[in-house]
Formats: sequence, structure tokens, C-alpha cells
Amino acid sequence: MIDYNSYKLDFSKFNLSADQFDQQSYLHGIKHTYRVMLHCLRLGYLLKKQHEGTIAFFGAYIHDMARLHDGYCTIHGADSAKYKLPLYQNFFMSNGATTDDIKLIQQIVTRHSIHIEPPRDHPVFLTLSILKDADALDRIRLGENDLNPDYLRHEITTKSISFGEDLFYETNNEPLTSFAQVIEIANKIEDL
Repeated sequence: MIDYNSYKLDFSKFNLSADQFDQQSYLHGIKHTYRVMLHCLRLGYLLKKQHEGTIAFFGAYIHDMARLHDGYCTIHGADSAKYKLPLYQNFFMSNGATTDDIKLIQQIVTRHSIHIEPPRDHPVFLTLSILKDADALDRIRLGENDLNPDYLRHEITTKSISFGEDLFYETNNEPLTSFAQVIEIANKIEDL
């Protein structure tokens, strides 16, 4: 089982509301964001890279907030970094992020919506790869065969596809009121 408490974050502070998003969306709204946040923590834990998982988690919190439509879009990441990160920078810092972490959040949020990736030895790669793989694990919401495992960056992500599907099906019709609720659901899935 994943020990989410090992992150030392007060998850009750990371609840989302519709007014934080520029567009109300089923595909890129609160439920999707919560699942991506959870996947970031889970992947960071499984990769034994919890610092990177935490930074990816912060990035996931804002990654789709500036989306203006649900279609293919390469600029919403840059828009989220430009318009949303300044609103949440102090919040992230009050939860342990440093000035360098804020710069990294800006980079990974910007880059999460483009296909060009840095090489594996680039300083941003690991944290970006956690965010992008976490986002990909929720592609089940787009259709049964929308996730191509060949595009995943970590073996542990490939092994997490069925977990991602289970998390989607368990949360899709739930009225999610908190991020802590998503953690509870994830823990039940892990116990099965």
C-alpha cells in the first residue's frame, strides 16, 4: 500500500472548486485534476522520488486550470503556468516548495501540454515525466483504448494502468468533495 502520509502534506488544503478553472469541464476539471494529483504522489512514492512527486503534485493542481476548451491544445500548460502559478505560488511555498521548486513547477506545467520532451538526463525530465505519466494514466476518461503504453516514461507507470482505470471508474460517478476522498478511494483499490 502507498503511504500517502509520508508526503507530510495537509491534503485537506488541496481541495478544488469550479471557480478555480477558466472552463467548467468534465474532461479537464476537478475530478481529472484530483486523479492526476493522486497519480503524481503514487508514482513519486513507487519511484522512490517523493520530492519530485510532490513538485509534480503541485504542478498537477494547476496544470489544466487555464484551459479554455477540451480539444487538442498545446498552450494551456503555458497559460496555466503564466496565469495560475502566480495565484498559488505562496500556497505551494507554505506547503514546502522552495523558490527553485516554483521555477520547476513553471517548467513542468508549461511542458506538460507539448510533445517535445527534454532528454532523460535533463534536470526537469524526472519531475515532468511524473506529471506527464500521471496525466496519461487518466486517459481512460477519453475512451477504453486512448492510452498507448508506448508513450509512458516509466515501467511502474505501465504497471499502474489498471490502477488508473480502477481509480477512474471508482471516482467518475462519485460526487468528490475533497482530495482526501480520492486518497481513501485509492487506498481501497490498493487493498483489493
